[in-house]
Amino acid sequence: MSNTVFFVASDRMGRGDDELGAALMLAALGKVAKIDGGLPSHILFMNSGVKLCCKGSKALKDLGALGKAGVEILNCGTCLDWFDLKEDLAVGRESNMVEILGLLSVAGRVVRL
Repeated sequence: MSNTVFFVASDRMGRGDDELGAALMLAALGKVAKIDGGLPSHILFMNSGVKLCCKGSKALKDLGALGKAGVEILNCGTCLDWFDLKEDLAVGRESNMVEILGLLSVAGRVVRL
């Protein structure tokens, strides 16, 4: 496990076509286990990124496998509230801004998806 934290602030990757962005994000999350340098210690989900961890998300299988491999998956509680998704959280756990900022501040490297 590396001292790398992945930060996911959207359910899409990049700007432009939303459908393409959603497909790119799913592809990226599916490849995290295969990157050089080892698994990240944490994946932090904020804003619409929390949707990827909720019931019905196509990312649940990959995220669940990462969680089982020891990657801690944290979801912004305020964001879950905003999208009315607290009851739908299916992978990882709810967190808060203090914990998320703390993890970002001590990470050896932060990768933003």
